[in-house]
Amino acid sequence: MNNINSIIRILEIPSLKSQNNMPIIEFRAQLPYLRNIRINISKQNIVVNCIVRGELAYDIVNYYRVNDYVLIEGYVSILPINLGNKPIITLNIVRLYPFLFTF
Repeated sequence: MNNINSIIRILEIPSLKSQNNMPIIEFRAQLPYLRNIRINISKQNIVVNCIVRGELAYDIVNYYRVNDYVLIEGYVSILPINLGNKPIITLNIVRLYPFLFTF
């Protein structure tokens, strides 16, 4: 499994959707900088697509705003499609904890 535990910054929060009577939300977030020189993408913003399903989607829409930092637990999937030499990274978030809020 490709588990991930990380702090992300929320870049956008769209409206809630429903898929098979389950609430779902998709938004973009930013991962922290990578410091591995072998990958050659150090000190670049890494924007990922995040997917949240279930009751947690209601919490994100109601309590979190743009530029909030949150601690997440979930699964990562990487598609090797290169758009501008960057693969598409998708996070399926299972748990979400508040870290830094903006007022």
